Amino acid sequence: MSAGQAWVDVTGLGDSAVLLPCIALVALWLGLPKATRYLAWRWLALVLVVIGLVALSKLAFMGWMVSLPSLDFTGVSGHSALAMLVWPALAGLVGMRRGLRFQALGVLLGVALALAVGWSRVVLHAHSPSEVVLGLLLGALAVLAFLWWHRHVWRLPERGFVAVLSLLLVLPFVYGHRFPSVSLVSDVASYVSGHPAYTRHDLQLFRRHAALVGRALPAGY
Repeated sequence: MSAGQAWVDVTGLGDSAVLLPCIALVALWLGLPKATRYLAWRWLALVLVVIGLVALSKLAFMGWMVSLPSLDFTGVSGHSALAMLVWPALAGLVGMRRGLRFQALGVLLGVALALAVGWSRVVLHAHSPSEVVLGLLLGALAVLAFLWWHRHVWRLPERGFVAVLSLLLVLPFVYGHRFPSVSLVSDVASYVSGHPAYTRHDLQLFRRHAALVGRALPAGY
């Protein structure tokens, strides 16, 4: 296996095609027992907030080129944000059955996996470093605050092995697929703004034009 293919494999763990089923499974695990049903709703609300912020950042750029040109920013990395949200939460949920120490270890392993996903996005030139860093920060702030608040009750139901088995059965069917999130946001941006969605190429052209104009201005302007 080449290094490039290895990073493609890692980045697949941050795709919504993989993470959305994981999000649904967590909600299902927590939603079935009455005692933890409120956690399922809070979990889904947290996910919607993070997804919404990522989508809004992309929509703002694609529709109106709201950007940080010097940082090559075209929107928060969804892979990074969702990976940092889901994997620490999921690993912490599994680890909690053996106590807070195992929960903390699970969260750390999930964070490490999310960092690898973020780095893969940079290596594969799918996102700029600024987009990945902001995505990781968004996911980390959301999940760590959530887990800290619910650290004593964030656990699987009694038959936790059934939940883990369901995850292992689902992952092979969703891993390797790609969710068309970019095209969906692009279509919405085009519809709302009334023009074709802006791309990173448009941002680069804007930066080059701005640089040329800056050089053409007289000294002291």
